[in-house]
Amino acid sequence: MINVLGINPLRIEILRYLARNSEGGTSGDIGRAIGAGYKTVAWHLRQLEELGAVESDAGESRQGQRVVYQLKESAFDDALAGVEKYVKGS
Repeated sequence: MINVLGINPLRIEILRYLARNSEGGTSGDIGRAIGAGYKTVAWHLRQLEELGAVESDAGESRQGQRVVYQLKESAFDDALAGVEKYVKGS
């Protein structure tokens, strides 16, 4: 289904990690767990944060900070429900 919907597999793995680890994780934690580079994971996490799917403990300045990300469950659930509703035409 991931390929059918054109969803980036790495993003799914990041979201899956966060869904299974309620305490969240850093880009390094997530990268090690899913076998991806932390810079790539960090880029996706920032994109997911801008889209409202994840949230972080970072303020405005992230340089040199250890940023912990968590899944924003309500936004994630709403997105899944919205896709289903759209696809089914209801």
